[in-house]
Amino acid sequence: MLWGLRPQLAVEDLVEVRRWLSASAYALWERQSPRDRAHSLRVLRTLQAEGWDAPPLMRAALLHDVGKIEAPISLVHRTVWVLAWAVAPRWAATWLPQPQGWRYPFWVLAEHPRLGARLAQAAGVDEETVWLIEHHQDWNARADPPLGEWLAALQEADERN
Repeated sequence: MLWGLRPQLAVEDLVEVRRWLSASAYALWERQSPRDRAHSLRVLRTLQAEGWDAPPLMRAALLHDVGKIEAPISLVHRTVWVLAWAVAPRWAATWLPQPQGWRYPFWVLAEHPRLGARLAQAAGVDEETVWLIEHHQDWNARADPPLGEWLAALQEADERN
């Protein structure tokens, strides 16, 4: 199965998601695209396979990309985003992410950690999870244990999935 095209989640997957998220956080998780929901579950499963079970980390695994719900982001947007950053990172950083017009989805891709943290906070998610969501793409972020360890684990699992 090509996970990126039409991912299907099993009933047991949804039960696992509900295990970690409150009703309001689950409603937020459900608003993600099928692709992002499947990705979040793979990140969660990767962390679990590595022995992690801290609730803030598990919630962050499921909600780390929730900021992407702020715009309709297609496979074309994602492909352009990845290619632009690989081929012309300066151009991508300054030209693509603009908060208006046809470039708005690219701005959301750039800002999704901050946007997602705001959405999670509004849904009543705890501060540690919100911090992990906000910093999941910030490789220079530092925090005292266990938060810093959770962030490193989340970043690694996200990169692998």
